Amino acid sequence: MKICPTCLTNFADDISKCPKDDADLILDENQHKSTLGPGHIFAGQYEILSILGKGGMSVVYRARHRLMDRIVAIKVLQGDAEAIAIERFKQEAKSASLLNHPNIISIYDFGIFGEQAYLVMDCLEGKTLADVLETEGHLNADRAVRLFRQACLALENAHKHGVIHRDLKPSNICLVPDENGHEHLKIVDFGIAKLMNKTGLQQLQLTQTGEVFGSPLYMSPEQCTGKSLDNRSDIYSLGCLMYESLTGKPPIVGSTAYETMALHVSGKPEPFSKAAPELKIDPSIEALVFRCLEKRPIDRYQSAAEILSDLPTILPESGSMKIKQVEHPTKQKREMKRLRYAFWTLFVLLAAVLSYMIVDDGADNDKGTVLEKTIWNAETTMAQTCMDWHWYELSRAILQHTEHTATTKFSNRARLLTCLNFEYNLYKKARMFEDLERVSDLIALTHEEIIVNMCDRLEKDLDELEAGDSNATSSVNRVIAPYVIDRLRHAVNGLASQSKDQRAEVILLRAKQIMSDLLGKQDALVADLNVMLAECYHRQERQNKVRPLLQEALKIYEGAARSDERKRTMALVDLGQLDRDEGNFDQAKVELEKAIKTAENLPKKDLDLLSRSLNSYGSLLIRMGKPAEAETYFKRAQELAPLVKANVEHRP
Repeated sequence: MKICPTCLTNFADDISKCPKDDADLILDENQHKSTLGPGHIFAGQYEILSILGKGGMSVVYRARHRLMDRIVAIKVLQGDAEAIAIERFKQEAKSASLLNHPNIISIYDFGIFGEQAYLVMDCLEGKTLADVLETEGHLNADRAVRLFRQACLALENAHKHGVIHRDLKPSNICLVPDENGHEHLKIVDFGIAKLMNKTGLQQLQLTQTGEVFGSPLYMSPEQCTGKSLDNRSDIYSLGCLMYESLTGKPPIVGSTAYETMALHVSGKPEPFSKAAPELKIDPSIEALVFRCLEKRPIDRYQSAAEILSDLPTILPESGSMKIKQVEHPTKQKREMKRLRYAFWTLFVLLAAVLSYMIVDDGADNDKGTVLEKTIWNAETTMAQTCMDWHWYELSRAILQHTEHTATTKFSNRARLLTCLNFEYNLYKKARMFEDLERVSDLIALTHEEIIVNMCDRLEKDLDELEAGDSNATSSVNRVIAPYVIDRLRHAVNGLASQSKDQRAEVILLRAKQIMSDLLGKQDALVADLNVMLAECYHRQERQNKVRPLLQEALKIYEGAARSDERKRTMALVDLGQLDRDEGNFDQAKVELEKAIKTAENLPKKDLDLLSRSLNSYGSLLIRMGKPAEAETYFKRAQELAPLVKANVEHRP
């Protein structure tokens, strides 16, 4: 049936004009909603020419505006649509009406005819990107970049107007030849577009969070999970579209729609080298696409304008591409991961070191945390610098603080002694005589304390050596014994400097007994103890005990399996000096001549020992009344003096 739009009278289909008012009859849509065909007049002014396509909710017709003679496309909501579907159709019209851009399809009219909602838009003469990809497989890089740039311009315009497309895919990209024959891209079908930043309840109901719209092959992870969307969802869909255009394959494909959506959330696209190894796509273009395909919106490009800035530039004079270097997000993530690992490793190490510096209180013989010791070292260095710059009062204040720290927090008296020596030099240089006297007394007391502590530790070592009765322990003690003797020598020298030879004698006698039991009476270390005891008795003027000890030591040195010629020479010099002082000149002459000969023939020259032997022999010749001969030996010793001094200065 047809109806007159003026008088609303119904007529048969074969009548074209109303007999009453001569108006053109139109199809009665209430009776023929879904039977539009060529020749039908829709909404009183659009002549249907053909059907362009059908969807689940609408049909698109090619039509002619009867008055303007313009070819248009009419999208008609199909059937008895629910109210919510009609409202979404209105939403599409409202979204599209905000946009006016060469790369977005233009909307001319929207209305409801009868009970059918419809949109009137450009009728595009061309192919969709989906058609091109189906025919050609993929686009070459130059062609693809030209189209991508147009798509970015269109999306940037839509997003600026608060519109997100939400269904960007190849079938919604039309490629229309322009007047110059170049491909011109237009984005169509804002059917599920959403206006951003709107607060109206109706719009929230139309496309609320939790509803899933779009095509699974091109949906963003947040779209697949029903989360709220923004322009970055379109950027992900554009990335899918670019991936397929360049490689001929969608980036994410599952066996079902649900699996595809799940893969968009958690899966990873193949790199271009695997998806299309034969195409040799530039790595920077791949990096750009993969940045669009990041799972988290914050990791993608934040706008289409950013994509445009990284897309290759088409040079107008040659038509070739100028590619901008873009770093692949996978590489960036890998580098960031390494940086994070490096940062946290360094942080943990620094925290551990700092904790150790703060918490660890040091060994028993050197109490004090590493941090306190480090600060103390820095303060002493600062005090020395201030002293060099003649800032004496500042240096004095710093050193007094370091002295307090060394006294109260450190068990190692050597640190206190170092500080006191700094103070001594400062007070002497600054003429602070009262402080100088105080520090001098403290240095003497500290020296004495250090020697006492050394002797106490030495006594403990001797106790351990004496207590080692098992074979295993004795073997270990034999290895340790030389180190104990070396420490004993330092302790005895320290006691001698403080005129405490009796304490030294007690320790030496005990050590000799222990070493004789442990190593045997003929061991060279026992001979060393004899020499040290002889020196101790000599300082006490107990000469009657010196000779037997030196003779015993000499005998041990000469009979040792591995004779130490240097020690034997030193024992000969000591015996020769003793005989010289006691008037046994002939015996002294034999001993000192032998010492000189041995010193001259040592495998490793000891110039100090040779000089001592020469001087001792010269003194003997003076006592024997032979000054001329003595002068010869004194002269030889004097010639060695500079070499001896140089050896001492370079001794480690």
